Amino acid sequence: MSVADRTGLPYIPSMNTILLMVLGLGLANASDIYHWVDQNGNPVFSDQPTEDAKKIELQQPMTYAPIPVPELTGQSMGEEQQTEEVADAAPEYQLSIVSPENDAEIRANNGEVVVNLQIQPALIAERGDLIQLYLDDLPAGMPQSQLSFMLENIDRGTHKLAAFVVNASGEVVAQSDPVSFHLLRSSLLQPGRQPDTGPRPGAPSIPGLPTMPGFPTPPTP
Repeated sequence: MSVADRTGLPYIPSMNTILLMVLGLGLANASDIYHWVDQNGNPVFSDQPTEDAKKIELQQPMTYAPIPVPELTGQSMGEEQQTEEVADAAPEYQLSIVSPENDAEIRANNGEVVVNLQIQPALIAERGDLIQLYLDDLPAGMPQSQLSFMLENIDRGTHKLAAFVVNASGEVVAQSDPVSFHLLRSSLLQPGRQPDTGPRPGAPSIPGLPTMPGFPTPPTP
């Protein structure tokens, strides 16, 4: 049955209505759709052709096939979490103090000592890993990424060094073996030195003056 037959009145559909009707008829069944103009000048669409009807060629509707998404199982989620933990794990740093060497004697009247370190592999800046140097079990300055430290105004005597790798949270992830060194400094006062009262080396000694011979005592009368 055509659209005009259903209403019994002249009907002039809009373009949107025509498209919806064509699509509706095409989706309703797989039969062909025909179009003609009736005696009143109204466009008619129907699946039953007439003598003057024209067949409408409908394009095949576009279809979409979704990409299958693999379902995350407990094992795959555990493997993913384990991968993230491995990525966040600290590397196995090998940290050592190169100089001064252990039990070394350093003469520095100004009390300055340069400490050089070696580390393998290199520090990972993205993790925020830094090196903290300790002198006599106390932090020597702030943590840094450099491998050279300058210690100033160190008292003479024996001192102990140790280096640590700390992460962004301040946790120790690696450390070096401790190193001891002996600082020698000259003192202006030099306490404990005995005064030198003897003749200087190489100075000639002055002999004593000869004594005059005594006169004889006159006899008593």
